Amino acid sequence: MRNRTRTSGGLALAAMLLLSSSSWAAINLLTNPGFEVPDATAGDVYANPGPTGWTGFNGAFITQATKETGLQSFKAFGNPGGAFQDFAASPGQTWTGTVDSEKFSGDPLMGQQGTFINIEWHDGGGGLISFLSTPIANSLSPADTWLPGMVTGVAPANTATARLVLLCGPYTGIGTGAGGSGFFDNATFSVPEPASAMVLSSLVAGVGLLRRRRA
Repeated sequence: MRNRTRTSGGLALAAMLLLSSSSWAAINLLTNPGFEVPDATAGDVYANPGPTGWTGFNGAFITQATKETGLQSFKAFGNPGGAFQDFAASPGQTWTGTVDSEKFSGDPLMGQQGTFINIEWHDGGGGLISFLSTPIANSLSPADTWLPGMVTGVAPANTATARLVLLCGPYTGIGTGAGGSGFFDNATFSVPEPASAMVLSSLVAGVGLLRRRRA
């Protein structure tokens, strides 16, 4: 009986540790999340998926004009401009994206221009189901200050792809006109690890089974 009690207690402790440890934390799935490749020493480099991991649209460049960490960041501008990465997803999954964004004094956001982090849900044919958007920096933000942005949501029915989008566009409703660029660094995009969830479920089930046997 004592052996069973120890085993049950050990499983319960392991389950608690798993919940509170980094093993339960989601893994950042993004390629090149800090925009450190390719080398932009000779000038801004357009965000093409081959060398950068990001698919750019309109104004979308890897740059050394400013950075939060490392040597480089991502610069977006236009109506809108930005870049994205796609990942296989299933309905019911909770996805979370984060990024830091800056209004850079060397090319400041003006008027209604602002930066955003979005999640788009796409079906198996590539069609857009819906999206979530979080504004980060705008023309009224303090210059040369990196601001955090986060977007999170549950994939709806028929989701086959979760897309993280970093963009800059005239959507803030602040002032008139628009211009300037938004800068991004240190992005993440994650979903809870299936392996961790399976281990936790097994541990919890084991605790329940041993308790029933003791009873």
